[in-house]
Amino acid sequence: MCNLGSKKKKLNMINIVHDNLPHANVWSPVKEVKRQNFGPIYKKSLPTFLHYGYELAFFDSADNLDSFIYPVLLHEPYIQVRSLIANHNPFGFWSHVSDDVIEGLREKRGWIIIDIYSEPITQHDFDAVINSLNDSSEFPNDRVLINTTSPHFTKHERVFNYPSFLEMGCVVYQKTHNNFSPCPCGPRPGRPSEVEYPHKRFLLLNAHMDYPVAQVFAKYASEYTDMFLDSSNDVYNSPTWRPSKFLELPEALHATDINVVLEAYVDHEVIEYPFITEKTYRNIKYKKPFIIMGNKYSLLSLRKLGYKTFDPLINESYDTLGTSKHRSKEVLKELNRLSQMNNYEWDDLMIQCKPVLEHNYNNLLKRIKQTKDWLEGLKNL
Repeated sequence: MCNLGSKKKKLNMINIVHDNLPHANVWSPVKEVKRQNFGPIYKKSLPTFLHYGYELAFFDSADNLDSFIYPVLLHEPYIQVRSLIANHNPFGFWSHVSDDVIEGLREKRGWIIIDIYSEPITQHDFDAVINSLNDSSEFPNDRVLINTTSPHFTKHERVFNYPSFLEMGCVVYQKTHNNFSPCPCGPRPGRPSEVEYPHKRFLLLNAHMDYPVAQVFAKYASEYTDMFLDSSNDVYNSPTWRPSKFLELPEALHATDINVVLEAYVDHEVIEYPFITEKTYRNIKYKKPFIIMGNKYSLLSLRKLGYKTFDPLINESYDTLGTSKHRSKEVLKELNRLSQMNNYEWDDLMIQCKPVLEHNYNNLLKRIKQTKDWLEGLKNL
């Protein structure tokens, strides 16, 4: 990762330019997406990292500002990056940015931070975006920074991997009016006031039963009901009805010992790098051991961010296998081994996991602190 913006100073006021209120800058997301980034204090759609521990001043123009950040939320890269790739086009990215912001960027007074915070971007699209942003002859593309969900892309000097919605959404507990927004691990709107589950060794949150990997793990959990608290259900949720196996968070985490995480985009190897979501990061906030049924090298990707995993307490050799089929087999094999532990062995395993859990929680807070230092340092560049 580049050192751009890493100079540390005491955090002061950060100027935020919003020229498209009440909507988000450039791309105004659909209602449900907007709520994911809607903060309880400022009542505006912002990258999640700006909701945590900052004093923000908001302006609808960059005129007369010595420094500013122009935040842009990018939820669906497959669709939205087209305007970045063709940013010089009359209907491209810069056509949505006001002239005073563009002038402020040319004068080196501010930065655009594009937060790719939810869905993955393909390598092909990412390369096309970087290639387009290399041309600053017409617009200040040299003042555009990108924050991504994966360290895979941070070899480029203006690309970063600071915590955002997927990683720190459980820390930033968001409220909108008298209701809760879709926090990655918090209570949902309209939930029961008290929820209790029987204690089980394993948790399986499985809401995508149309995928082969999900079906394999649902079948396995159904054969070991004494071991699993399982949400596998053949029917999708709807706004007015939830399946009988729907599990509430965080109570389901509290009632179990190890979370068997079924990560996103696992089947058919549809993306080229490890993509880690709130499904994994919620365990760090709640200090829960986990096994990730995810992309190849998912655990390695976590370790690159300073987190620890549970080898040799848990056999994690599955992380290096090339296909989801082979990884599934190895994960199930390890679940068999863990299931056969007696209570004494199991309790000892949980005790030995505690140092890793504490380290990971502290590492999350450390990464959030590093984000603050980065944002403050941008004022001087």
